[in-house]
Amino acid sequence: MKTNDPTWQDMVPLEELLGYQLERINEQASELAGSTEFFSGIKRFLPLRSFAEFEALPFMSAEDILRSGTDLVCVPQRAVTRIVSLASSGTNHVKRIYFTESDLSRTLKFFSEGMSQMCQKGDSAAIFLPGNSENGVSDLLKRSLEYIGVRAYIYGAVVDWREAGKFLREFSPHTVIGPPACIRRLALENPDSSPVNALLSADYLPKAVKESIRRIWGCEVFEHYGLTESCYGFSVDCTAHSGMHIRNDEFYVEITDPVSGAVLPPGREGIITFTTLRREAMPLLRYRTGDIGMISPKECPCGLLQPRLEYVRGRAEVLSRYPNIYELDEAVFSIDSVLDYEASFYNGTLTVSPVIVSGHDAGPATEAIRRKYPDIDVIIKPCSNLSAVRGAKRAIILAGQIGGAE
Repeated sequence: MKTNDPTWQDMVPLEELLGYQLERINEQASELAGSTEFFSGIKRFLPLRSFAEFEALPFMSAEDILRSGTDLVCVPQRAVTRIVSLASSGTNHVKRIYFTESDLSRTLKFFSEGMSQMCQKGDSAAIFLPGNSENGVSDLLKRSLEYIGVRAYIYGAVVDWREAGKFLREFSPHTVIGPPACIRRLALENPDSSPVNALLSADYLPKAVKESIRRIWGCEVFEHYGLTESCYGFSVDCTAHSGMHIRNDEFYVEITDPVSGAVLPPGREGIITFTTLRREAMPLLRYRTGDIGMISPKECPCGLLQPRLEYVRGRAEVLSRYPNIYELDEAVFSIDSVLDYEASFYNGTLTVSPVIVSGHDAGPATEAIRRKYPDIDVIIKPCSNLSAVRGAKRAIILAGQIGGAE
């Protein structure tokens, strides 16, 4: 990065930021056009003199990563530090994302800067995310926290809730980090733990979950949105809690119409689409994430002027279904007597199996679900627990039309 390049936390005018981003897009596009067969077709568009010309470039998608594989990798294999394999939803195919040491180090720096809003030297943090592999998201978070003097512990995915609660009470972390539904259940089962902050990440965030955690623990709740394709870090909430600040030094973000692909202005919802600006191993141009969100039309109260993401509503393909898992989350997770649930939708019947807090019944959950879906046959089958935790995601059966995030 040049010494005069802006960073995601710099107070620079939008015009200056856009100038930097267009310059980096041209530099990266020129490199890509000459290094991989996949990008060779963009030569005719270069140089890009405006973002209007940039918008003539074709979109990329997860299918491109699946089909093209290593043809998207722009460095020698010896320069690749980490490869992440992701199963593609609904298929047996695997997409692989590649990173260099430099790609990972910039995410590490972003994590340190973002976490410094929540933690200071001498604080402690507990990470309830799966996996502890080198350069994985939990490892990068731990290292970023230790860099700013925070004692960090990777607990991992929660399988035994009693054991997790015991750890939470004994370690008494200043900040907890994990998937929304997981942290909500920890709060419900351990209301006296009272961390100062909770950072929710690695899954779609229902508003009901955020409000429950804030109310039960009385803590400050931060949001993070990221993808493996973005090298984990993408945008993070600040203390003003008025949208998530994007890594604008790393990504140029567009919100595009789900059908036409047209670029939408701030304040309009569409597909979150991003272009990497300094990625080495696997640069991406106009990558359509499939997630629905919008750029805030307002200035952040914290004073930063750059674009930031408002609330991310979830996957477009899931939001188009009825019923869908997001709206079901909002209905079920608004009930404190429900710890978690499984659900399926088959032949017009929605079956929900809630895990109910001991000493309570399923009445409130049943009422909330049937009120939400008066036109659907609903069956409630309370269960004592859920059988497994599936990676970073909440343990939920996704069947038929309900759908869910990848």
